[in-house]
Amino acid sequence: MDKTIIIYRSKTGFSRRYAQWLAEDLRCQAADYRERKRLRLPEYGTIILAGGLYAGQMSGLGWLKKQLPGLAGKRIAALAVGCAPADTPDLPESMEKLFGPLPQVRGFYCQGGLDYEHMGAVDRAMMAALRASLRGKPEMADMLAGISRSFDAADRGSLAPLVQWARNA
Repeated sequence: MDKTIIIYRSKTGFSRRYAQWLAEDLRCQAADYRERKRLRLPEYGTIILAGGLYAGQMSGLGWLKKQLPGLAGKRIAALAVGCAPADTPDLPESMEKLFGPLPQVRGFYCQGGLDYEHMGAVDRAMMAALRASLRGKPEMADMLAGISRSFDAADRGSLAPLVQWARNA
């Protein structure tokens, strides 16, 4: 197997946990996004970015896009970690919007959770605004209930497709 690196960008810990699990499963290094400038990406055959999914955008993906011209021939994946269950009906469309324009990046999704205690003030305010917008909409009651409190739905088993992809180098 090629030399593999996992770079994670995590606000509340879910992406970091998934990156650490991946590093254990793939026997490779997991590096915090803040260390990215010290990494020599061309030395790696497989590069995996793990980051949170916020309002349809993946944390760190913009940086990865900028790196792509110098990574020709590398195997590249991105793991979006969000609070929505993996079987959410509009999730495939969201993933297509994120990764469709990036044919050299293989996209994956895992559910993490919400951790209001470790969220920054801006993220807490955005979540409060989202909850307020959902109130009074009976068809959104399940979503409102799901985001009204902290929860942890991280599941190491949901990494299986990404682990298999990485091992089939």
